[in-house]
Amino acid sequence: MRHQVSNDQASFAALAAATLALMAVTAFLLTTSGATTRGWVQQKQTDSSPASLDKSTITEPTTTPDVSKVASVETIVGHSVEGRPLVCRTIGDGEYVVLMMASIHGNEAAGTPLLNDLAKQVVETPDLLTGVTLVLLPVVNPDGVESGQRYNARGVDLNRNFPAENRQNSSRYGLNALSEPESLAIYQVINDTLPNHIVTLHEPLQCVDYDGPAKELAAVMSEFCPLPVKKLGSRPGSLGSYTGVTLGIPTITFELPGNAATQSPELLWRFYGEALIQAVLYRHPTSE
Repeated sequence: MRHQVSNDQASFAALAAATLALMAVTAFLLTTSGATTRGWVQQKQTDSSPASLDKSTITEPTTTPDVSKVASVETIVGHSVEGRPLVCRTIGDGEYVVLMMASIHGNEAAGTPLLNDLAKQVVETPDLLTGVTLVLLPVVNPDGVESGQRYNARGVDLNRNFPAENRQNSSRYGLNALSEPESLAIYQVINDTLPNHIVTLHEPLQCVDYDGPAKELAAVMSEFCPLPVKKLGSRPGSLGSYTGVTLGIPTITFELPGNAATQSPELLWRFYGEALIQAVLYRHPTSE
């Protein structure tokens, strides 16, 4: 009887020893093969200092360069009579250049939030800028916007101050072309960027006007907003007269309704945002 118990005890001891050996081997294997896993867990922790990570055993995840972003640069291209900066925002780097501007008349400032929302839209949706450079001048008469007046601080209508063939010199239009720093800054931006087409935002005539070879572009923009196409005629020394007629650049005067300034930016974008996007997507045939 005692002999049988001794044998059972010996068998139990052998089994226990084998179990302990197996556990030791398993622990060793987990230690040598589990370093990378521990490293990744530690990497995900909120407080993970470089010293706490064994970088030699961590396989870094493969990263793909973010190609969805577009270049966006703001530059000061001039100053108003009272010294306020004229900011130009350039988005994208395509060969086809679209120039848009607003608030050339200080009491027609509803176009500024539209251009700001357009900038946000194209940055968030870079496919809209395939092959395009979008140049934005959201406020080209900051003194007039500040005072709520049509003219600049010297009482000159900036939209009559350009060297168009139909220009008229006067105290109201400027004693000579480009006499005002704001219109001179616009002129320089045009010379520097050589836009393929131009859109300026105005109020309150509620239509899509055009100068130069821009009838087709006007029709496209009108299709995507409640503004009809209407040819108003070239005003003396206006931007449209200069760029559209004198230079032959398709030029749109996007005339918002008289109550546009009382509408929220969200509502303005709802009604007119798609028309501006279509102007970004548009390609003038002779420019292709």
